[in-house]
Amino acid sequence: MAKSKNATTHHNTQKHHRNGIRRLPKNRYQSLKGCNQRFIRNGRAAIKNDPTIKKNKSIQRRINTKKANAKK
Repeated sequence: MAKSKNATTHHNTQKHHRNGIRRLPKNRYQSLKGCNQRFIRNGRAAIKNDPTIKKNKSIQRRINTKKANAKK
């Protein structure tokens, strides 16, 4: 008895292209894993101190209370 065939790719490329081969959707924010730490810290500080960027209300309250305590 002959050995049976293990695998074949015949007709598979047609099947794959039938619905189209799509790229994976890109993430909204690229991961900062492995990124320069000084760059990450600087970005955080820039976001925190920039008045044009809308921030979370709880974070904004915390910043305002720190400023009020610093004035006293």
